Amino acid sequence: MKRLSLYLFLIFFTLPTPSQADDIRDFQIEGISVGDSLLDYFSEEEIKNNYVKWYDDDKFIRAEFKKLKFFKTYGSVGLSYKTNDKKYIIHSLSGIIFFNENIDSCYKKMDELDKELSHLFKDAKKVGPSIMKYDEKYGDSNSKQIFYDFKDGAAAALECIDWAPNMKPWTDNLSVSLDSKEFRKWLREQ
Repeated sequence: MKRLSLYLFLIFFTLPTPSQADDIRDFQIEGISVGDSLLDYFSEEEIKNNYVKWYDDDKFIRAEFKKLKFFKTYGSVGLSYKTNDKKYIIHSLSGIIFFNENIDSCYKKMDELDKELSHLFKDAKKVGPSIMKYDEKYGDSNSKQIFYDFKDGAAAALECIDWAPNMKPWTDNLSVSLDSKEFRKWLREQ
């Protein structure tokens, strides 16, 4: 009987459940996940030195790191955490891959990541791809976007931005974003 109980325990608690298999934390950007502590990757001084004023509200702070030695895929990584959180828990994570005036390569990489995310996040509601045209301020720039909405309120997004020639020094890029439920709720309330 004890052996049967042990088998049942192992079966029920080691098989992934839908909530475990469809979690925003299952995807990493440069080995970093939503829910990790920034202190596992950077010193407090490095975090503070890479602060950028990104949000009007001060509930969350954003730090951006560019072209670090351990970055293998992304040219820039942005991370958001709560203002007074001494553990620096990541609530939003994004990575940018630059495609110097090569939007077709951006779309190709986006398709690869879409397949990976669609496989990883089977229960997420996928929206897109859709095209968004920017206003006159950004010339003929536009973006192709795909969103993944999770049942728990978290979200992921892929976005290829095709910058107009008059927008230099900005260059075509792919952004991969992951947001916790709390961060997404806060964004919607802005």
